[in-house]
Amino acid sequence: MDSTTLISLSLCAAAIGLAALALPLVGQWRQRRRAERTIDAALSRQAAAAAAVPDAPATAPATAPANAAVAQGAGARIGARLGSQLGKRFDQRWLESPLGKAVVTAEEQRLLEQCGFYGDKARAIFGGLRLSLPAALAAGVFAWRLPTSVMGAAMWAFVTFAVFFLAPKWALRRRASSRMLRLEDELPVLVDMLRLLQGVGLSIDQSLQVIVAEFGSMLRVLGPELMRANQQFASGRSRDQTLQRIGKLFDSEDLKNLITMLSQVDRFGGAVQEPLRQFGLRLQESRKARMKEQVGKLTVKMTAVMVVTMLPVLLIITAGPGFLGVIRMLAHMSGGSK
Repeated sequence: MDSTTLISLSLCAAAIGLAALALPLVGQWRQRRRAERTIDAALSRQAAAAAAVPDAPATAPATAPANAAVAQGAGARIGARLGSQLGKRFDQRWLESPLGKAVVTAEEQRLLEQCGFYGDKARAIFGGLRLSLPAALAAGVFAWRLPTSVMGAAMWAFVTFAVFFLAPKWALRRRASSRMLRLEDELPVLVDMLRLLQGVGLSIDQSLQVIVAEFGSMLRVLGPELMRANQQFASGRSRDQTLQRIGKLFDSEDLKNLITMLSQVDRFGGAVQEPLRQFGLRLQESRKARMKEQVGKLTVKMTAVMVVTMLPVLLIITAGPGFLGVIRMLAHMSGGSK
């Protein structure tokens, strides 16, 4: 191995180490740019809507559709409604059956809701896939191992069924935990938005409507939950009930405190700008503490990365020429002695 190859390997190892160090910074930069673009687009839409002059709608006589088209559309709507009702009944019966209760327990239902999957249809699909896929794989493994040994084939089939039966629950837990971490990151942004919208004179309901309509794409976890809460509030439920559902779903003390504050303001009234400011400062302090803890853990992890990538580079650069000189000297001495 000559010096050019050693230098190339050292540069490649150094590039890998620098890339590993730069990936978190690139991810933060992309997230910041996405947030800036979303805010700019929302503000531009609001400015355009405020500056637009409503024109008088052109009144034109609507042509009446043909009777056949009306009948066909009515039949299609009735068929779709009947199909949805039959599907709902089937899903409810499947989930209420003993097998459905054993496959989709209360814990799985909570995990599905934490992952953003609501309704009987989502639970029925999850239960069907959780039961049918492991059974099909176990049957395939049993047929594959059957010519060798019946007991071995049964053992392999049981292990396959058990692993793939528990794998969806592990995946749900992983997704729910990642959404919980993302919720902790989105909570200070929600508090700042509420404080700014309260400062311009909007109520709690109007603020939540504006946040969902304009900034829902920024809040990947809280946006859909607030949209669902607004829909439930429009259907007749109280604001306290719709917000308490989110607090019970996600086990976050900061979120529960924010929901309690908003519920009290919605019930009794009062100024909420100063409490939101203090609450936002407390969230920022706790976030700084979590980031310091993550930096400490990352430092320990990066030590191993630096030992694997940077230390060989330093050894090659500093001790490589000396080793090459010793090898050449030994080769020269061995050639001279011969």
